[in-house]
Parts: sequence; C-alpha cells; structure tokens
Amino acid sequence: MSIVCLLIVLLLSTVSSSSEAQQDTSSSVCFVVRTYWAHGEDYGDRSLHDLINSMKAQTLGRWDAYMVVLDDRPFPDLQKVISRHNDDRIWIFAEWAKAIYKPKDKGIWSPKYHQHLYQLTDEAVRACPPSTEWVVITNGDNTYDSKFVEEILSTPDEYDVVALDFYSRYQRPTAPPCTRFAASEDDSMPKCKSNELRFCQVDLAAVAWRWKRLVEEDRRFGNLDRRSDSQAADGMMATAVIYAGWKVRFVHNRCLVHHNPNPQLCALHGGVWDDSLLINPSTFGGRCITKQSAEYLLRTTPGLELVSMNLSYDRNAFGYEHLESLPETCLRTADPATWRNAFTFGRVCAARIDFVDLPHDLPSHPWDSWLPEDLKHVKTLGGHATSASEL
Repeated sequence: MSIVCLLIVLLLSTVSSSSEAQQDTSSSVCFVVRTYWAHGEDYGDRSLHDLINSMKAQTLGRWDAYMVVLDDRPFPDLQKVISRHNDDRIWIFAEWAKAIYKPKDKGIWSPKYHQHLYQLTDEAVRACPPSTEWVVITNGDNTYDSKFVEEILSTPDEYDVVALDFYSRYQRPTAPPCTRFAASEDDSMPKCKSNELRFCQVDLAAVAWRWKRLVEEDRRFGNLDRRSDSQAADGMMATAVIYAGWKVRFVHNRCLVHHNPNPQLCALHGGVWDDSLLINPSTFGGRCITKQSAEYLLRTTPGLELVSMNLSYDRNAFGYEHLESLPETCLRTADPATWRNAFTFGRVCAARIDFVDLPHDLPSHPWDSWLPEDLKHVKTLGGHATSASEL
C-alpha cells in the first residue's frame, strides 16, 4: 500500500499555549501520536487529554505533536480535544476512518491493519519540521514524565537512538503472576520494564530515533514485515538499525514513560490488576479492572485469589517522590501449576534478572529465534550487535 498526499496538515490554533514550560521557536522533538475515538472525551477514556497534558508539562517546550488516526470509526471529537488545549505545537496530520481499516475482529487484530497504520505513521514522520532532531512514535493513551524531552535533548551527538525504560504490563513477563511487578526490600528488582531495544524488550513509545538519519536512510516501519501484520515493527526496526551500526544510548533505572495499561497507573487510579488471563487475546499481559469487577470474578470463577503487594516504581519521575510505597491488589490463579508465564512468552521475553529462574524443561518458543524474512538481509547493511542478547 502506497500512501501519498494524505491530508494537508491542519494548524488548529496560532495562539501559543500558556504552559510554563520553556518555549523555543524551533522544534527539536517530534511526537507522532497514533490515536482513535476511544482516547477522546465524548466516547472514550479521555486518555488523549492525559498524553497532551504530559507533553505540555515538559520542562523544555521544544516539541511538536502530529495526530494520526486509522480506524473503522471516526474520531468525532478529535478537533475539540486539540482545540481545548489551544497549543500551536499540536497538529492533526491525517484521519482515515473507513471500514477497511477495522483494527480488530472478535478481539483478534485484522490482517494488515498494523502494516497500514505504520505506513501512515511513516508519512507523518516525514512531515515533521526540518528542524526536528528526534522523532518519537507513540499512542494516544501513553504519558510522559515532565523531563522526557529534556532527557532526549541531552543526548550527545554521537548517538542515533535513545532507549528509555518504561512502565508496562509486560514487566518481567516470565516471572510469577502479580509478583512480577513487586518491589524488593533491597531494591534489586527493576523499577519498571528495562528497554533493551530488541524484540519483546522494547516499546515504540519509549524510543527516540535520530530523525534526520531515519529519513535520509529511508527507513520505514511499514516496509519491515510485508509478509505479516507488522505488530512487532518496533523490534524489527531496532534489529535493522543495530545491524546498520546505529549507536544506542540506553537510559536505565529511570521510568519516564507510561505505556498503558500498567499496574502502577492502575494502583494510582484505585483499580485492581488482573493477571489471571495472560494468554487471552483481549487481556494479553494483564488488565486494570475495578474492585467490583474483581469481586465478581472471585465469586464466579473458581481457582482465583487476590494478593496484595507493593509495586516497583521510580521515585524520581511522574511526581512520585511523595509516595512511601505503591500498594496494589492483584488477581491471579491460586494454583502455581497454572502459572505458565515462561511457556507463554519464551526465553526471548524474559528479563535478565529472571534468566536463572527459567524452567529447565522450557521448550523452544517460536519467538526465541525471531527474525522476519524481510529482515534477514539487514546483516549485510554494515555494523553489528555487540552480543546476541542485544538482538
């Protein structure tokens, strides 16, 4: 699918935001935001407001945001959401709403949906202002710490990619349910998910790409896996650029990105984390539910239990410094024999701290040797990974 001449970028306002963040006449970080109606305020969860507020709260205001919609339903209140913020750094790049762009059918991703979405994303990336230094691709329900842009812009010129740790429902996915998110008394557990810039250990929202090099080398997410649905395009691009010799700056032990949903935000909002259905397509990785929903599941579903724990978190981000702890209630199956996280996700998804605990009888997993056919040629592009564990 070739995408050309999408929509003329719409500037909604010429009045700058009254944000207290430092402003600049140039744009240094360009956010490409994939969003849809469920992120809105009239029919959704208002999460797009949260994302925009987190961008407006940045200590450095040198950013732009381009909104991209690809769905079978229109986003009728998108312009209202953007207008409400009255910020001329926020643009609508494209809104494509047609039946052929239906994301899911009965909870399963529609064939080629992600490929189409990434092709549209690629065009939005190329619409970023010429002064852009870094591009970040994210979704409309994620949020950023106020120092995220400042952290990206502090990156020395020698680096081409910035990979930041992030809150995620896929934190330590092969560890036991619920306790995989728990803090430890000796602070030995990761505060959030470690971003290793490789398949199953990365999220697109927590990566900044050197924009000029990405465009000049004509690297496009939508062209990476033409044989399937490109769901793992972030891992694919990571593999491609590492083989091509891009230098990566890792920002570990700081959690500056919320990839939603995750148990830390669930706890802050008074919810219960459901870690009982990891392999269900609609709840893969877990979900946040209300206390009433948790009580109902306990009454109607045999073999479940509620456990209490203190979650891991970064005290130096998102204003959490006032928290002495972050308690959460979590739902899981009571019988440890049913905890098959390692079998669900395989070795490649295990956090480094959990390697030693992987079952000795763990069979090979399709993801362990993951490398799409379309990427097998990238080894000839120059550069190399320093170790197999980085790929």
